[in-house]
Amino acid sequence: MPFKTALVNMPFGFHIYPSIQLGTLSTLLKAHGWQVKSHYLNLHFASRIGFPIYNELCEKRHLLGEWLFSHHLFGEGARNRRYMEHFSGHIESVARSIGQRPEFLHNLKTRGVPEFLDWAVNAIDWGQYAVVGFTSTFNQNLASVTLAKLIKEKYPSVTTLFGGANFDSEMGMEYVRAFPWIDCAVMGEAEHVLHPLMTALRDNEPMPQGVIHRRDGAVVCEDNGGMFVEFERYGPPDYDDYFEELRSIDPRSPALENPVILYETARGCWWGEKHHCTFCGLNASSMKFRAKPAEQVNTEIAALSERYDSYRFRIVDNIIEMKYLDGVFGRFARENLDFQIFIEVKSNLNREQIRTLAHGGVNVVQPGIESFSANQLHDMDKGVRPMQNILFLKWAMYYGIDVTWNILTGFPGETDEDYRIQTELIRPLVHLQPPIGVGDLYLERFSPYFTRPEDYGIRIQGPGEAYLYVYDSPEIDTMKIAYDFEFENGNRIDPRRVQALRETVDRWRGRFESDSPPFFIFSRSSKFVTLYDGRPEAGPQKMRFESVPAAVITYCNDKPKTAEQIHAHIAETVPGSHSARVIDDALGELEERKILYAERGKYLTLALPMNSHH
Repeated sequence: MPFKTALVNMPFGFHIYPSIQLGTLSTLLKAHGWQVKSHYLNLHFASRIGFPIYNELCEKRHLLGEWLFSHHLFGEGARNRRYMEHFSGHIESVARSIGQRPEFLHNLKTRGVPEFLDWAVNAIDWGQYAVVGFTSTFNQNLASVTLAKLIKEKYPSVTTLFGGANFDSEMGMEYVRAFPWIDCAVMGEAEHVLHPLMTALRDNEPMPQGVIHRRDGAVVCEDNGGMFVEFERYGPPDYDDYFEELRSIDPRSPALENPVILYETARGCWWGEKHHCTFCGLNASSMKFRAKPAEQVNTEIAALSERYDSYRFRIVDNIIEMKYLDGVFGRFARENLDFQIFIEVKSNLNREQIRTLAHGGVNVVQPGIESFSANQLHDMDKGVRPMQNILFLKWAMYYGIDVTWNILTGFPGETDEDYRIQTELIRPLVHLQPPIGVGDLYLERFSPYFTRPEDYGIRIQGPGEAYLYVYDSPEIDTMKIAYDFEFENGNRIDPRRVQALRETVDRWRGRFESDSPPFFIFSRSSKFVTLYDGRPEAGPQKMRFESVPAAVITYCNDKPKTAEQIHAHIAETVPGSHSARVIDDALGELEERKILYAERGKYLTLALPMNSHH
């Protein structure tokens, strides 16, 4: 009998694009000659409940996706039964977002999900596989664990294998210990572990390093000792099975028309290697930054684009390799390619770099702005200041790049004054793209806040409370499986300050999404500058400036300039002699009127230029 492997993607993995985990592992296994088939069971579940509803449920808080799949294992627990009541506000908001009543979610958990699981174990002949592997990231853990149990009961000879973010470190050790039907799990990166593991399973040999397994009644794992760097060994992800399955389920799916292709160019974080942002729990033990050569990225994106008939890509890296600015996106721009690409960047890019990204096909970015409070940005070790965040938003707006960002609150050490300053600072920015919202930070596993809480005055109180209601069993140590945690940091912020910040952001969003969004632009004539200011709620204003103020507005447009630079520029370019006092007065007036933003002696024009050459 051939040694075949199944890879399974369960709810609530996104249905709108394929799983990069399955795609990457499929390529890797095939490169070593193994037979492998990917099963996108999340597509079947999405089809049953309706794709729009499924899409809404994918990223809901309080482990909602895990709770919906918790019935088989934990449905008899008293706390599990009280989940809806305990999180009633959340449940009502989720029900509204999917156009259903709360009972819909209860029925889905108690009837819809068990019916789906019953279908999933019987519709596929899992007995033909030697190994059935599950990827488990975020809210797809209990769906995977439960199906693994049902498969193991029906086909005891099948080896069940797990991997993904939920199985990093002690989380994976505890899941394997608590669920005896999980035979083994890969901890961390799989590239240099999977082929030796398959060989060991086929030949009945000892487990390689990096694999959690049972030995003499104990759950053990030896560190796999290295990080994957040989990117050139394997080709791009193999998504054939995803598209085949989607076509069979929903031939008219919008996801088939110019689909979004997930692609990875690098691992780790070059900023985090030097300065681990205090709240960031990404990367676990693999922070070291490693990137593919630009040539390989260009070749693989071209190959994926051709194979899957698409020009839309989502780059999954935590942070983009700076060499790609010219080597990848600059090249796309020079070749006039019409890609649409999502990336994550650090927000300290300048105008030229942002223009290169825009012309190279980047149309959505996540720049990790997080705050406009200088103190909070410093405390979280972001390596940027409010000025850089504003500059990023300005030029992203100008070059037509969508920015997805949030304001995070709840940091140790923040003060009422930080809130007041941040609220005032963002008021004049309403012509730029607003945050998605304001939310308290999560305390995440692997973050410095988690690994060194005492350094930040943090007291960890327990796992995120939803874990206790979902994994409702004394057999499971929820502190070991949790990814986020309840904590206390001793801060006592005036609730009115928080409310003022939230209301300011809500108004910003409301206006930005209205039929007449705010604007702030300037046009330059030979002798004067005209500002068209649509930021005031009372209505737009037109302002004209000549001489010194006009020169300041245009000079501080591109990037922040110091007072010294401004004085020298005026002396060189504006006819007549202008005293230092006249120039300083002009700076003071333009700052007061929120035409300039000033920070630590540097000035930046907030208005966008009308003319593309400015």
